[in-house]
Amino acid sequence: MDDRVLALCELSGDLLFHKIPKNRLGYYVDQSLKAGLEAAKTYCGQSMQDIYRDNHIAIRYVEGGKKSYGVILRGQAVMSKDGCSVEVYQDSIETLAAYSELDGVHLTLEQALNVHLAHELYHIWEYQNNHSIVNDLEPIVSLQCLGIRRKSHIHKCEEIAAHTFAKELLKLPKLPNYFDYAYLIGTGKMSATSFTELVNSMSELLRCSDAQCH
Repeated sequence: MDDRVLALCELSGDLLFHKIPKNRLGYYVDQSLKAGLEAAKTYCGQSMQDIYRDNHIAIRYVEGGKKSYGVILRGQAVMSKDGCSVEVYQDSIETLAAYSELDGVHLTLEQALNVHLAHELYHIWEYQNNHSIVNDLEPIVSLQCLGIRRKSHIHKCEEIAAHTFAKELLKLPKLPNYFDYAYLIGTGKMSATSFTELVNSMSELLRCSDAQCH
C-alpha cells in the first residue's frame, strides 16, 4: 500500500484535518514523509538496541498497557534535560504482534517492539535537536471571524514523520500505522470494509490534491 495514502490516513485523524485546503494535502503528506526519511539517515545501519545504548536512552519495560482517550498506548517517550527514556508497555506490544497480520503481512514480536522504540526515538531526536516538523510546515487558517484569522499547526505531521522514520530504520514493507489498522481489524474495533473505504477515500483525496497542484 502506498506510503502517501497511509500517511494521509494518519493525517485524517488530526483535529484540524477538515481545515486543510484540499490542494495542500499532498504538501503536508510529502513534507512529513521527507522529514522522517532525512532524520533516519542519522542512524543508518545501526540496530535499535545499539542506538539506544550509544545515545544513553533507557528502555523501561512496564507490565500492562496504559490507556489515553480510550486508545491503548504501546510506548511513551520521557524527555527532560536530565536525559531521555522510553517506557514500553509489554502487554500492548505482544497484542500488536498477535493481531498485526493483514493481507499476509505481519510483525514479529521483536519487530513490534522495535517499531515503537523507533517511533519514540524520532520524538526524542526532535527534542534533542530542538527541531519540529510541525513548526517547519506552513500553518493553516483554523479560525476566521470578523477579519481575525487564527493560524494553527498540523500536529499529526510529526506522527507521519515518526512512522516514516521507523519504516526506514527497520526496513519495513509498509508504514507502521498499517499494522495499527491490522490490530484494529483483528480485535474487532474496525471492520475490514471500513478500512478499505478509508483507504479509497484517502486515495481519491490525494489524487484530487495532486491534480489541483499541477
